[in-house]
Amino acid sequence: MEENREEKQNNPGFDPVEIRQQEYEELLIRKETALKDAHSYEIDYTKEFGELIADILKTKIECIRLRKTISFCQKAINKGKKVDVDAMKKTIDEQMAGYYAELDHLLFKNEAAKDARQVEEYTVREAKRIYRRIVKVLHPDINAKTEKIQKLKKLWNDVTEAYDKYDVDRLEDLEVLVNRAIRELGDEGFELNIKNLDKKIERLEKQISDIVTNKPYTYIEILRDKEAVKAHREELEKELKEYESYASSLEEELNNILSAEGGTFIWRMN
Repeated sequence: MEENREEKQNNPGFDPVEIRQQEYEELLIRKETALKDAHSYEIDYTKEFGELIADILKTKIECIRLRKTISFCQKAINKGKKVDVDAMKKTIDEQMAGYYAELDHLLFKNEAAKDARQVEEYTVREAKRIYRRIVKVLHPDINAKTEKIQKLKKLWNDVTEAYDKYDVDRLEDLEVLVNRAIRELGDEGFELNIKNLDKKIERLEKQISDIVTNKPYTYIEILRDKEAVKAHREELEKELKEYESYASSLEEELNNILSAEGGTFIWRMN
C-alpha cells in the first residue's frame, strides 16, 4: 500500500484527499478480510484441537467441583455438623452453573466447527473480489446513504452475510441488485465525503493490527506448521494429564475426609 501511495503522490495531478480516501477503502477491506480470516483460523484450530481442549475444560471443571465439595464438607465438619448432601448439591450446582455454561458453549463451537465446510481458494478469492467492488459503493463507513435508506441497508446486511459464507453465487446476484439500487437513486456511484479521514485511517490501522496480532488470527502460526501442530497437541495433552492427576488427588482427599468422619452424610431419598 505504501508503494502505491508514493507512486500516486509522485504523479503531478494527484489529489491527496482522493489518495487518503482510497487508502481508507483499502483499510476497510483489509479489516473485513482479517476478521474473516481470523474466523476461518478459529474454525480450523477448533477442528484440530477442540476435543482435546474440551477434555481439559471438563477435567478442570471437575477439579473445581471437587475443591468446592471438599470445602463444603470441611466447613461442616469443623462446625461439628453432619454433611447435608442435598444442601451441598444445591450449593455447588449453583456455584458451578457458570462453568458448565462455558463448557456447553465450547462443545457447541466444536460441533459447529465440524460442520463448517472447507472453502476452495478460488472461491475465497472470487468472493473477496466481488465484496471489494461492493464495499466501495455500499459500506456504511463510506456511503452515509446505506444507513439512511432501508433498501441499501438491507442489501448491505445481505452482502456481509453472503461474504461470511464465501457464497460467490449470492454475492454475484447481490452485486447486480446493488447496482440497480444505485441507479434507481440516480447515482452512478457515491461521492466520498468522509470526515476526520486521518483519524479514521489511524483507527482502522490499529484495529487491523489488533486483529492480526491476537487470537484467533494468530492460530495460523500453529496451523501452518506440522511440527507446531504436533508440539501444541503434546502441550495440551500434558495439561490434560496434569488436571487428571490433580482431580485424582482431590478425589482421594475427599474420600479421606469422609472416611475419617464415617457416616457423616445425611441422605435424603425422594
